Amino acid sequence: MKLKTLLLLLCSVAPAAWGWSNHTVGSYLALQNLPALHEAALVEVEPLERFLSQQYPAIVQLLDEQERFARQHFAQYPPRPDNLKLPAMPGDNPRQAFLMALRVNPEIHLAMAIQPLPGQDLPQRKHLKAEQVMVEQTLSPWNRQRFIQLAEGEKVAPLAVLASAADEPDYGHDINLFSDNAGEVAALYGFGPQPFGDERFQYSSQAPFHMGFFHENPVVYAAAGFLERSWPDWRAYQYLGLARLAFATGHSYWGYRFLGWGLHHVQDLTQPYHAKPLPGVGLLSMLLMEAKALAGFASSKHEAIERVATRHMEVEKYQAAWLYRLLRSGQQVHPMIQAYADTAQDASYPPYSVDYLREVVSAQSADAGAAFDDVIGQWLASAPASSSFSAGNQVQREDYDHPQLNQQLFELLEHFGAHSRIYVRAGLAPSAAGKAAP
Repeated sequence: MKLKTLLLLLCSVAPAAWGWSNHTVGSYLALQNLPALHEAALVEVEPLERFLSQQYPAIVQLLDEQERFARQHFAQYPPRPDNLKLPAMPGDNPRQAFLMALRVNPEIHLAMAIQPLPGQDLPQRKHLKAEQVMVEQTLSPWNRQRFIQLAEGEKVAPLAVLASAADEPDYGHDINLFSDNAGEVAALYGFGPQPFGDERFQYSSQAPFHMGFFHENPVVYAAAGFLERSWPDWRAYQYLGLARLAFATGHSYWGYRFLGWGLHHVQDLTQPYHAKPLPGVGLLSMLLMEAKALAGFASSKHEAIERVATRHMEVEKYQAAWLYRLLRSGQQVHPMIQAYADTAQDASYPPYSVDYLREVVSAQSADAGAAFDDVIGQWLASAPASSSFSAGNQVQREDYDHPQLNQQLFELLEHFGAHSRIYVRAGLAPSAAGKAAP
C-alpha cells in the first residue's frame, strides 16, 4: 500500500456534497443583517436566456478574460478546450453553450425557485419537487428542502435569491465532468481523470470542485499529486466575475444568483473535512500506516478511512438537525444562530482577493482540523448512537449537550459567516462592478 493509495482512499470516502449541509440556511443567517442586502430593492426574476441574449458580447469577453487569467494563475488548472469558447455570435442554444463554456454540467435544471428558512415556508405558494430542482444523482434520501416556485417577472428579496442560490452547486453543477465519468461532456471538458472521490456515488464526482487540500506537507504532494488537482477557488472566481457583470448591466436577479453559486465554494472550505484529507494525522503517522499496510497489517489504514468518513458525516448530521430544530421552534437567540451572524471578527480578515479561499479560508480550516476531529471523536465515544437517521429518515432524539464539540462548532460557524459576508461584499461593491479579474 503506497501513501498515494492511502490518501486516495481517504479522499474517496468524504461526503463531498456536504459542507455544512444546506448552504441556504447558513447563508440566510450569516447575511440577514448585511445592509447591502436587506436595504436593497426587490429584484425581478428573469430566465437565464434573457441575460445571455442582452449581454452576450460582454459575456463572451468576460469568459475569455477569465480563461486567460485562470491559465496564468490557478495551480494545476486544466485549460479549457478551445472548442468550448463562446462563439462571437450566439447559436441555436446559447444556454447550453454558456454552461459548457463555464464547464459545468449542462443538464442542471436552473429552476426558478427559492428556499424558505425552516419554519417560514409559504404553503399557499406552488412548490417544486426536489427532482425538478436537482439532477438525479444529487437527490438526498433525507431531503428536507422546500422549493417555492417563482414566476418570470415576479419581484423577490435579494437575500432569498442569494441564499437559495448558495445551495445550488450541490444540485449537479459539478457532476460527471471528468474524462472517466459517465455522460456526454466528460470527454469534452479537458479535466482529465477524476483525481479523487468515491466512484460508487455519482455525486462525489463534484468533490474536486468543492474541496481544496492546499496546505499539505510537500512530501504528501510528492507522493499524492492528485491532491493538488482541485479548483473550488477557480469556481468562486468564475461566479464572482459573472455576478459583477450581471449587477453592472442591470440583471440583478442573476447577479445575486451567480454570487450565491460562488459563495457555496467559499462556505465549503470553512468545513475542515473539506480542507484536510486526514485531520489529526501527521505525516509520520501516515507513513507508519503505509509501512504497516505494506507488511500485511492494513487495519490502521481501514480504521483511518472509517474514522474520517464517520466523523465527517456524523458531525454534519448533528449540526444540521440541531439547527433545524432551533429554527422550527422559533428560537431567535441561541449561540449557534448568533455564531453565523457574529461580525466581530470580520474586520480582522484581509480584503477579498482571488487567493482568499486558498490563503485564508482553507488555511484556517486546515489549522482547525486536528482539534475538530479530536473533539468529534470524544463526542462519538461518549454519546449514544443518536445522530444517525432512522428508517423514516428522521433524526433520533439528541440532547446536544456536548460543550467541547459545541464550542468548536460555534467557532467554525463564525468563520462560515465572516467569510460569507466578505465574499458577498466583494461581489456587491460598486467599485468592483463589471470587473472580470480581481
